[in-house]
Amino acid sequence: MTKVKSTEIIKSFEKGPVRRSLFSNGAVTLFHQFKGMESACANLYILAGSIFEKPSEHGIAHVIEHMLFKEEKTNSVVRDMEKEGAQINAYTYKEYVCFELECAAVKLERFLPKFLSLFLNPVFTKKDLALEKKVILQELREDKDDHETEGLEYIYKKNFKAPLAHSIGGNIKNVKSFTPDDLSKFYKKYYTPNRMVLSVVSGRKFSKLESIFCSQFKETTSRKPFRIKNKLRFSALEHVNSKLKRKMESSIVYYSFNGASIFHKDYYTYMVLDEYLFGGMSSKLFVELREKSGLVYGLGSALNSYAGQGNYIMIFNTHKSNIRKLQARVESVLTEFIDKGLDEAEVKSIRDRVALGWKLGFDDMLERNEYLAELEMLNMKDYSLSTQTKRLDEVDSKSMQALVEKVFNSKYTKLVMSS
Repeated sequence: MTKVKSTEIIKSFEKGPVRRSLFSNGAVTLFHQFKGMESACANLYILAGSIFEKPSEHGIAHVIEHMLFKEEKTNSVVRDMEKEGAQINAYTYKEYVCFELECAAVKLERFLPKFLSLFLNPVFTKKDLALEKKVILQELREDKDDHETEGLEYIYKKNFKAPLAHSIGGNIKNVKSFTPDDLSKFYKKYYTPNRMVLSVVSGRKFSKLESIFCSQFKETTSRKPFRIKNKLRFSALEHVNSKLKRKMESSIVYYSFNGASIFHKDYYTYMVLDEYLFGGMSSKLFVELREKSGLVYGLGSALNSYAGQGNYIMIFNTHKSNIRKLQARVESVLTEFIDKGLDEAEVKSIRDRVALGWKLGFDDMLERNEYLAELEMLNMKDYSLSTQTKRLDEVDSKSMQALVEKVFNSKYTKLVMSS
Protein backbone atom coordinates (compact mmCIF):
# COMPACT_ATOMS: atom_id res chain seq x y z
CA MET A 1 0.00 0.00 0.00
CA THR A 2 1.25 3.48 -0.87
CA LYS A 3 1.89 5.56 2.24
CA VAL A 4 2.96 9.07 3.10
CA LYS A 5 6.65 8.78 3.88
CA SER A 6 7.16 12.32 5.17
CA THR A 7 5.43 15.70 5.34
CA GLU A 8 7.09 19.06 5.86
CA ILE A 9 5.81 22.61 6.03
CA ILE A 10 7.97 24.89 3.89
CA LYS A 11 7.76 28.48 5.06
CA SER A 12 10.19 30.12 2.63
CA PHE A 13 7.42 30.99 0.12
CA GLU A 14 6.38 34.54 1.02
CA LYS A 15 2.80 34.07 -0.16
CA GLY A 16 2.20 31.48 2.55
CA PRO A 17 3.38 28.05 3.71
CA VAL A 18 3.60 25.06 1.37
CA ARG A 19 2.82 21.55 2.63
CA ARG A 20 5.09 19.08 0.85
CA SER A 21 4.38 15.36 1.21
CA LEU A 22 6.61 12.59 -0.11
CA PHE A 23 5.02 9.18 -0.73
CA SER A 24 6.63 5.76 -0.45
CA ASN A 25 6.35 5.30 -4.24
CA GLY A 26 8.28 8.53 -4.90
CA ALA A 27 5.30 10.75 -5.77
CA VAL A 28 5.10 14.23 -4.24
CA THR A 29 2.17 16.49 -3.41
CA LEU A 30 2.35 20.21 -2.74
CA PHE A 31 -0.43 22.22 -1.12
CA HIS A 32 -0.61 25.98 -0.76
CA GLN A 33 -3.59 27.96 0.52
CA PHE A 34 -4.34 31.12 -1.44
CA LYS A 35 -6.35 32.99 1.17
CA GLY A 36 -9.27 35.09 0.00
CA MET A 37 -9.96 32.98 -3.10
CA GLU A 38 -13.04 30.82 -3.68
CA SER A 39 -11.46 28.69 -6.41
CA ALA A 40 -8.88 25.92 -6.54
CA CYS A 41 -6.53 24.46 -9.11
CA ALA A 42 -4.90 21.04 -9.09
CA ASN A 43 -2.09 20.38 -11.55
CA LEU A 44 -0.71 16.89 -12.08
CA TYR A 45 2.79 17.15 -13.55
CA ILE A 46 4.50 14.07 -14.97
CA LEU A 47 8.12 14.12 -16.08
CA ALA A 48 7.29 12.39 -19.35
CA GLY A 49 7.66 15.12 -21.97
CA SER A 50 9.13 14.96 -25.45
CA ILE A 51 12.78 14.97 -24.30
CA PHE A 52 12.34 11.36 -23.16
CA GLU A 53 11.33 10.10 -26.62
CA LYS A 54 13.53 8.04 -28.90
CA PRO A 55 13.53 9.09 -32.60
CA SER A 56 10.95 6.42 -33.45
CA GLU A 57 8.79 7.76 -30.60
CA HIS A 58 8.83 11.45 -31.53
CA GLY A 59 5.32 12.73 -30.81
CA ILE A 60 4.23 9.86 -28.56
CA ALA A 61 4.13 11.91 -25.33
CA HIS A 62 1.70 14.31 -27.01
CA VAL A 63 -0.41 11.43 -28.35
CA ILE A 64 -0.68 9.90 -24.86
CA GLU A 65 -1.78 13.27 -23.47
CA HIS A 66 -4.66 13.21 -25.98
CA MET A 67 -5.49 9.55 -25.42
CA LEU A 68 -5.92 9.85 -21.67
CA PHE A 69 -9.21 11.63 -22.36
CA LYS A 70 -10.54 9.08 -24.86
CA GLU A 71 -12.39 6.31 -23.04
CA GLU A 72 -16.15 6.63 -22.81
CA LYS A 73 -16.04 6.56 -19.01
CA THR A 74 -13.34 9.25 -19.13
CA ASN A 75 -15.49 11.47 -21.31
CA SER A 76 -18.36 11.00 -18.88
CA VAL A 77 -16.16 12.05 -15.95
CA VAL A 78 -15.03 15.18 -17.79
CA ARG A 79 -18.57 16.06 -18.86
CA ASP A 80 -19.93 15.61 -15.34
CA MET A 81 -17.31 17.91 -13.84
CA GLU A 82 -17.65 20.51 -16.59
CA LYS A 83 -21.42 20.63 -16.03
CA GLU A 84 -20.61 21.81 -12.51
CA GLY A 85 -18.27 24.54 -13.71
CA ALA A 86 -14.91 22.76 -13.67
CA GLN A 87 -12.34 23.51 -16.35
CA ILE A 88 -9.98 20.75 -17.45
CA ASN A 89 -6.97 21.21 -19.68
CA ALA A 90 -3.75 19.43 -20.62
CA TYR A 91 -0.54 20.20 -22.46
CA THR A 92 2.79 18.59 -23.32
CA TYR A 93 6.09 20.42 -22.87
CA LYS A 94 9.64 19.39 -23.59
CA GLU A 95 10.25 18.19 -20.04
CA TYR A 96 6.84 17.29 -18.67
CA VAL A 97 3.15 16.73 -19.33
CA CYS A 98 0.61 18.67 -17.26
CA PHE A 99 -3.07 17.98 -16.55
CA GLU A 100 -5.00 20.90 -15.04
CA LEU A 101 -8.20 21.07 -13.02
CA GLU A 102 -9.79 24.38 -12.04
CA CYS A 103 -12.94 24.37 -9.94
CA ALA A 104 -14.69 25.91 -6.95
CA ALA A 105 -12.68 25.20 -3.81
CA VAL A 106 -15.72 23.64 -2.11
CA LYS A 107 -15.89 21.01 -4.88
CA LEU A 108 -12.21 20.04 -4.90
CA GLU A 109 -12.57 17.11 -2.49
CA ARG A 110 -15.25 15.56 -4.71
CA PHE A 111 -13.64 16.38 -8.06
CA LEU A 112 -10.00 15.51 -7.38
CA PRO A 113 -10.39 11.68 -7.20
CA LYS A 114 -12.35 11.72 -10.47
CA PHE A 115 -9.76 13.97 -12.10
CA LEU A 116 -6.83 11.77 -11.06
CA SER A 117 -8.61 8.61 -12.20
CA LEU A 118 -8.42 9.88 -15.78
CA PHE A 119 -4.65 9.58 -15.95
CA LEU A 120 -3.41 6.85 -13.62
CA ASN A 121 -4.81 3.58 -15.01
CA PRO A 122 -5.57 4.03 -18.72
CA VAL A 123 -6.49 1.47 -21.36
CA PHE A 124 -5.45 2.30 -24.94
CA THR A 125 -7.66 0.74 -27.62
CA LYS A 126 -7.25 0.53 -31.41
CA LYS A 127 -10.61 2.20 -31.95
CA ASP A 128 -9.85 5.18 -29.72
CA LEU A 129 -6.34 5.58 -31.12
CA ALA A 130 -7.52 5.46 -34.74
CA LEU A 131 -10.05 8.20 -34.03
CA GLU A 132 -7.68 10.41 -32.06
CA LYS A 133 -4.97 10.12 -34.71
CA LYS A 134 -7.29 12.00 -37.07
CA VAL A 135 -7.52 14.83 -34.56
CA ILE A 136 -3.77 14.94 -33.91
CA LEU A 137 -2.87 14.79 -37.60
CA GLN A 138 -5.17 17.74 -38.20
CA GLU A 139 -3.44 19.57 -35.35
CA LEU A 140 -0.05 18.93 -37.00
CA ARG A 141 -1.36 20.17 -40.35
CA GLU A 142 -2.68 23.34 -38.72
CA ASP A 143 0.74 23.88 -37.15
CA LYS A 144 2.24 23.79 -40.64
CA ASP A 145 -0.21 26.52 -41.68
CA ASP A 146 0.91 28.59 -38.68
CA HIS A 147 4.04 30.10 -40.21
CA GLU A 148 5.36 31.57 -36.98
CA THR A 149 5.15 28.21 -35.20
CA GLU A 150 6.75 26.47 -38.17
CA GLY A 151 9.63 28.93 -38.05
CA LEU A 152 10.18 28.36 -34.34
CA GLU A 153 10.19 24.59 -34.83
CA TYR A 154 12.73 24.99 -37.64
CA ILE A 155 14.99 27.04 -35.36
CA TYR A 156 14.81 24.41 -32.63
CA LYS A 157 15.87 21.71 -35.09
CA LYS A 158 18.83 23.81 -36.20
CA ASN A 159 19.90 25.22 -32.81
CA PHE A 160 19.60 22.16 -30.60
CA LYS A 161 20.68 18.56 -30.70
CA ALA A 162 18.61 15.72 -29.25
CA PRO A 163 16.55 15.67 -27.11
CA LEU A 164 15.35 19.30 -27.45
CA ALA A 165 15.56 19.55 -31.24
CA HIS A 166 12.44 17.72 -32.35
CA SER A 167 8.89 19.01 -32.31
CA ILE A 168 6.68 18.11 -29.35
CA GLY A 169 3.98 17.07 -31.79
CA GLY A 170 6.36 14.78 -33.64
CA ASN A 171 5.77 14.10 -37.31
CA ILE A 172 2.92 12.71 -39.36
CA LYS A 173 4.77 9.48 -40.22
CA ASN A 174 5.41 8.63 -36.57
CA VAL A 175 1.91 9.51 -35.41
CA LYS A 176 0.37 7.30 -38.10
CA SER A 177 2.57 4.37 -37.04
CA PHE A 178 1.87 4.35 -33.29
CA THR A 179 -0.02 1.35 -31.90
CA PRO A 180 -1.78 0.92 -28.54
CA ASP A 181 1.15 -1.26 -27.49
CA ASP A 182 3.62 1.56 -28.28
CA LEU A 183 1.62 3.91 -26.08
CA SER A 184 1.39 1.38 -23.26
CA LYS A 185 5.15 0.79 -23.25
CA PHE A 186 5.95 4.50 -23.07
CA TYR A 187 3.28 5.06 -20.44
CA LYS A 188 4.53 2.23 -18.22
CA LYS A 189 8.11 3.45 -18.48
CA TYR A 190 7.53 7.14 -17.80
CA TYR A 191 4.16 7.56 -16.08
CA THR A 192 5.56 6.12 -12.87
CA PRO A 193 4.58 7.64 -9.50
CA ASN A 194 8.12 8.87 -8.78
CA ARG A 195 7.86 11.14 -11.84
CA MET A 196 4.61 12.72 -10.60
CA VAL A 197 4.08 15.98 -8.76
CA LEU A 198 0.54 16.94 -7.78
CA SER A 199 0.46 20.62 -6.92
CA VAL A 200 -2.73 22.09 -5.45
CA VAL A 201 -3.47 25.73 -4.72
CA SER A 202 -6.83 26.48 -3.13
CA GLY A 203 -8.65 29.26 -1.37
CA ARG A 204 -9.63 26.79 1.34
CA LYS A 205 -7.74 24.40 3.57
CA PHE A 206 -7.52 20.90 2.14
CA SER A 207 -6.38 18.22 4.58
CA LYS A 208 -7.44 15.21 2.48
CA LEU A 209 -5.03 15.76 -0.42
CA GLU A 210 -2.59 13.06 0.66
CA SER A 211 -5.24 10.40 1.38
CA ILE A 212 -6.97 11.03 -1.95
CA PHE A 213 -3.70 10.77 -3.85
CA CYS A 214 -2.71 7.56 -2.03
CA SER A 215 -6.01 5.91 -2.91
CA GLN A 216 -5.38 6.29 -6.65
CA PHE A 217 -2.24 4.16 -6.89
CA LYS A 218 -2.12 0.47 -7.66
CA GLU A 219 1.68 0.42 -7.83
CA THR A 220 3.33 0.26 -4.40
CA THR A 221 6.99 -0.14 -5.39
CA SER A 222 9.25 1.97 -3.18
CA ARG A 223 11.12 4.56 -5.26
CA LYS A 224 13.03 7.79 -4.94
CA PRO A 225 11.60 10.83 -6.76
CA PHE A 226 12.95 11.27 -10.28
CA ARG A 227 14.08 14.83 -10.91
CA ILE A 228 15.51 16.76 -13.86
CA LYS A 229 19.19 17.56 -13.41
CA ASN A 230 19.52 21.32 -13.56
CA LYS A 231 22.84 22.03 -15.27
CA LEU A 232 23.76 25.66 -14.77
CA ARG A 233 25.39 26.43 -18.07
CA PHE A 234 25.43 28.85 -20.97
CA SER A 235 24.59 27.26 -24.31
CA ALA A 236 26.68 27.53 -27.45
CA LEU A 237 24.20 26.43 -30.12
CA GLU A 238 24.36 25.38 -33.75
CA HIS A 239 23.53 28.36 -35.98
CA VAL A 240 22.35 28.85 -39.58
CA ASN A 241 21.37 31.61 -41.97
CA SER A 242 18.30 30.34 -43.82
CA LYS A 243 15.31 31.31 -45.93
CA LEU A 244 12.02 29.43 -46.12
CA LYS A 245 9.69 30.22 -49.01
CA ARG A 246 5.99 30.04 -48.18
CA LYS A 247 2.73 31.40 -49.57
CA MET A 248 2.08 34.27 -47.17
CA GLU A 249 1.06 37.92 -47.28
CA SER A 250 3.46 39.06 -44.57
CA SER A 251 7.05 38.01 -43.91
CA ILE A 252 8.65 36.88 -40.66
CA VAL A 253 12.23 37.56 -39.66
CA TYR A 254 13.74 35.56 -36.79
CA TYR A 255 16.98 35.89 -34.87
CA SER A 256 18.06 33.18 -32.44
CA PHE A 257 20.96 33.67 -30.04
CA ASN A 258 22.82 31.49 -27.57
CA GLY A 259 20.92 31.18 -24.30
CA ALA A 260 21.28 30.01 -20.71
CA SER A 261 19.74 27.18 -18.72
CA ILE A 262 17.09 28.14 -16.19
CA PHE A 263 18.51 29.60 -12.97
CA HIS A 264 21.97 30.11 -14.51
CA LYS A 265 23.23 33.54 -13.41
CA ASP A 266 22.84 34.82 -16.98
CA TYR A 267 19.16 33.77 -16.98
CA TYR A 268 18.30 36.80 -14.85
CA THR A 269 20.42 39.09 -17.03
CA TYR A 270 18.53 37.80 -20.07
CA MET A 271 15.26 38.75 -18.37
CA VAL A 272 16.46 42.32 -17.95
CA LEU A 273 17.78 42.36 -21.52
CA ASP A 274 14.47 41.08 -22.88
CA GLU A 275 12.49 43.66 -20.91
CA TYR A 276 14.69 46.43 -22.33
CA LEU A 277 14.32 45.25 -25.92
CA PHE A 278 10.70 44.00 -25.97
CA GLY A 279 8.94 45.06 -22.75
CA GLY A 280 5.94 47.04 -23.96
CA MET A 281 5.43 50.12 -26.11
CA SER A 282 8.37 51.96 -24.55
CA SER A 283 10.83 49.14 -25.28
CA LYS A 284 13.84 49.84 -27.46
CA LEU A 285 12.87 47.69 -30.44
CA PHE A 286 9.19 48.70 -30.38
CA VAL A 287 10.17 52.36 -30.51
CA GLU A 288 12.87 51.93 -33.17
CA LEU A 289 11.09 49.50 -35.49
CA ARG A 290 7.45 50.49 -35.15
CA GLU A 291 7.13 54.00 -33.76
CA LYS A 292 10.06 55.61 -35.56
CA SER A 293 10.25 53.64 -38.80
CA GLY A 294 6.97 51.75 -39.29
CA LEU A 295 8.85 48.62 -40.36
CA VAL A 296 6.79 46.18 -38.28
CA TYR A 297 3.35 45.66 -36.87
CA GLY A 298 4.05 42.64 -34.69
CA LEU A 299 7.27 41.89 -32.83
CA GLY A 300 8.09 39.64 -29.91
CA SER A 301 10.60 37.41 -28.23
CA ALA A 302 10.97 34.00 -26.60
CA LEU A 303 13.45 33.39 -23.79
CA ASN A 304 13.56 29.59 -23.78
CA SER A 305 15.47 28.19 -20.81
CA TYR A 306 15.50 24.51 -19.90
CA ALA A 307 17.34 22.46 -17.29
CA GLY A 308 20.36 21.98 -19.57
CA GLN A 309 20.45 24.82 -22.09
CA GLY A 310 18.40 27.48 -23.83
CA ASN A 311 18.08 30.01 -26.64
CA TYR A 312 16.83 33.56 -27.05
CA ILE A 313 14.62 34.21 -30.09
CA MET A 314 13.46 37.51 -31.60
CA ILE A 315 10.49 37.57 -34.01
CA PHE A 316 9.50 40.40 -36.37
CA ASN A 317 6.56 40.58 -38.79
CA THR A 318 7.12 42.84 -41.78
CA HIS A 319 6.41 43.26 -45.48
CA LYS A 320 8.65 41.49 -47.98
CA SER A 321 9.89 44.83 -49.32
CA ASN A 322 11.09 45.85 -45.84
CA ILE A 323 13.10 42.75 -44.90
CA ARG A 324 16.54 44.21 -45.61
CA LYS A 325 15.71 47.53 -43.97
CA LEU A 326 14.40 45.69 -40.92
CA GLN A 327 17.47 43.49 -40.61
CA ALA A 328 19.76 46.48 -40.96
CA ARG A 329 17.86 48.38 -38.27
CA VAL A 330 17.75 45.45 -35.82
CA GLU A 331 21.45 44.79 -36.22
CA SER A 332 22.18 48.51 -35.87
CA VAL A 333 20.28 48.62 -32.56
CA LEU A 334 22.20 45.60 -31.26
CA THR A 335 25.54 47.08 -32.34
CA GLU A 336 24.65 50.35 -30.63
CA PHE A 337 23.76 48.39 -27.51
CA ILE A 338 27.17 46.72 -27.54
CA ASP A 339 28.93 50.07 -27.97
CA LYS A 340 26.97 52.17 -25.49
CA GLY A 341 25.39 49.76 -23.02
CA LEU A 342 23.09 50.96 -20.23
CA ASP A 343 23.86 52.98 -17.13
CA GLU A 344 23.04 51.78 -13.62
CA ALA A 345 19.90 53.89 -13.33
CA GLU A 346 18.46 52.35 -16.52
CA VAL A 347 19.30 48.82 -15.39
CA LYS A 348 17.70 49.41 -11.98
CA SER A 349 14.54 50.76 -13.60
CA ILE A 350 14.27 47.67 -15.81
CA ARG A 351 14.97 45.33 -12.87
CA ASP A 352 12.18 47.00 -10.92
CA ARG A 353 9.73 46.43 -13.79
CA VAL A 354 10.67 42.75 -14.02
CA ALA A 355 10.29 42.31 -10.25
CA LEU A 356 6.90 44.04 -10.34
CA GLY A 357 5.81 41.69 -13.12
CA TRP A 358 6.73 38.73 -10.92
CA LYS A 359 4.84 40.21 -7.98
CA LEU A 360 1.70 40.82 -10.02
CA GLY A 361 1.97 37.39 -11.61
CA PHE A 362 1.61 35.69 -8.24
CA ASP A 363 -1.85 37.17 -7.88
CA ASP A 364 -2.77 34.41 -10.35
CA MET A 365 -3.48 30.98 -8.85
CA LEU A 366 -2.12 29.01 -11.82
CA GLU A 367 1.07 31.08 -11.76
CA ARG A 368 1.70 30.12 -8.12
CA ASN A 369 0.94 26.50 -8.87
CA GLU A 370 3.33 26.31 -11.82
CA TYR A 371 6.09 28.10 -9.89
CA LEU A 372 5.96 25.69 -6.95
CA ALA A 373 5.74 22.57 -9.13
CA GLU A 374 8.60 23.57 -11.43
CA LEU A 375 10.89 24.22 -8.48
CA GLU A 376 10.01 20.77 -7.15
CA MET A 377 10.66 19.09 -10.52
CA LEU A 378 14.04 20.82 -10.70
CA ASN A 379 14.78 19.67 -7.14
CA MET A 380 15.05 23.27 -5.92
CA LYS A 381 14.17 23.32 -2.23
CA ASP A 382 14.07 27.09 -1.83
CA TYR A 383 10.62 28.42 -2.79
CA SER A 384 11.47 31.95 -1.71
CA LEU A 385 10.61 34.76 -4.10
CA SER A 386 13.20 36.92 -2.35
CA THR A 387 15.90 34.47 -3.47
CA GLN A 388 14.87 34.98 -7.08
CA THR A 389 14.65 38.75 -6.57
CA LYS A 390 18.10 38.78 -4.99
CA ARG A 391 19.53 37.09 -8.08
CA LEU A 392 17.74 39.63 -10.24
CA ASP A 393 19.18 42.47 -8.14
CA GLU A 394 22.68 41.18 -8.90
CA VAL A 395 22.19 42.23 -12.54
CA ASP A 396 24.02 45.51 -13.08
CA SER A 397 25.40 47.49 -16.01
CA LYS A 398 28.62 45.43 -16.04
CA SER A 399 26.87 42.05 -16.18
CA MET A 400 24.48 43.43 -18.81
CA GLN A 401 27.40 44.63 -20.91
CA ALA A 402 29.20 41.31 -20.54
CA LEU A 403 26.13 39.36 -21.66
CA VAL A 404 25.37 41.68 -24.58
CA GLU A 405 28.92 41.37 -25.88
CA LYS A 406 28.96 37.61 -25.38
CA VAL A 407 25.60 37.08 -27.11
CA PHE A 408 25.50 39.63 -29.92
CA ASN A 409 29.17 39.31 -30.91
CA SER A 410 28.84 35.54 -31.29
CA LYS A 411 27.33 33.52 -34.12
CA TYR A 412 23.55 33.57 -34.26
CA THR A 413 20.73 32.16 -36.36
CA LYS A 414 18.91 34.31 -38.89
CA LEU A 415 15.78 32.94 -40.55
CA VAL A 416 13.50 34.66 -43.07
CA MET A 417 10.08 33.24 -43.99
CA SER A 418 8.56 34.96 -46.99
CA SER A 419 6.76 34.44 -50.28
